[in-house]
Amino acid sequence: MSETQDPKVMIFEKGRLTELVVDEPASTFGGLTPPVTLPVAPSFVDLATLSIFVNDTTDKVWLNATVGWLASFTVIGEVTATFQILKGGVVVYETTQTVSSTLTIAVPPFAAYNIVHLEHIDTTPVPLPSKVTYSLRAQANIAGASTSGPVTLTAAKIKRNAIA
Repeated sequence: MSETQDPKVMIFEKGRLTELVVDEPASTFGGLTPPVTLPVAPSFVDLATLSIFVNDTTDKVWLNATVGWLASFTVIGEVTATFQILKGGVVVYETTQTVSSTLTIAVPPFAAYNIVHLEHIDTTPVPLPSKVTYSLRAQANIAGASTSGPVTLTAAKIKRNAIA
């Protein structure tokens, strides 16, 4: 939250988003043809990469990613996918999502679809000035997971507002 409200002190810290950068390999479901298979851990597949220029020690980077993914089932079970945002090869944000199947349909295979959303504010300092590269990658715990879109990775600098 950008505002803190304390009975004794009221501080408003607001910033400006600048330098919006986007890597969008697929904006819709079915946009990646053929679909990208999510490899089984410990391997990962890179889904999107972008770079943004950081030139001030007060700069923060807002990161936003969306991945539509599916798991194909031939038996009852579940698949867990891990999604990571990396900064120069180092994980700065990670989340997992699990889909499952009870195979209540008559004929397998059954596909379970889901969309994962990642959002993070990177405040880790970098040597200035720097072109910082972020990447989005994914893996699954077992075979059968893939993405055909949407896949989007977005970054924007949050510049500190000048205090009047």
